[in-house]
Amino acid sequence: MVVYQRLDSGDCTFTVQPNCALGWVWMKRLFVFLATCIGAVAAWFVSKGAWLVLPFAGLEVVVLAIGVYLNSRWGATREVIALKAADLRVYRGRRELKEIVRLPRHWSRASLQRDPRGWYPSRLVLECHGRRVEVGAALVEAERLALTDDLRAELGFQSATHNTEPEPVPAGIDTAEQQI
Repeated sequence: MVVYQRLDSGDCTFTVQPNCALGWVWMKRLFVFLATCIGAVAAWFVSKGAWLVLPFAGLEVVVLAIGVYLNSRWGATREVIALKAADLRVYRGRRELKEIVRLPRHWSRASLQRDPRGWYPSRLVLECHGRRVEVGAALVEAERLALTDDLRAELGFQSATHNTEPEPVPAGIDTAEQQI
């Protein structure tokens, strides 16, 4: 998800966040529900005499807790691309943002690098004077294309390479098949 904000001074920021379906509170509720289900199944097996299931059920709950925590932690990360009057800054983090790179705005460019075979998603790279930083890795392809176009427009480059609409047919040309 990309949030665009233009300030009164003419500066603008792009905030890039993963698109998470559940917040931290709902992730905790999901964990409690799944842990209760695992506990109920383990209790049923223990009642039948298979007490050896308990350590594995406990291990499963621990792995589930680690997965839920790491997923929630990843969902809270964000990138902020700040375009000031003279420079372009990229910040990353969760609560406290750390500056990753600072580039001169007027010499910077946004480029979209595609996989030649189409197997992997494209990469949005901000580059200037040999320094490169990838941004928007958590975005889906359509959002990454839109962010590339917006960044190019803000940096002064116009992009017509991502136009997904078909070109209009000039007047006077019949598109229907003509029979001989």
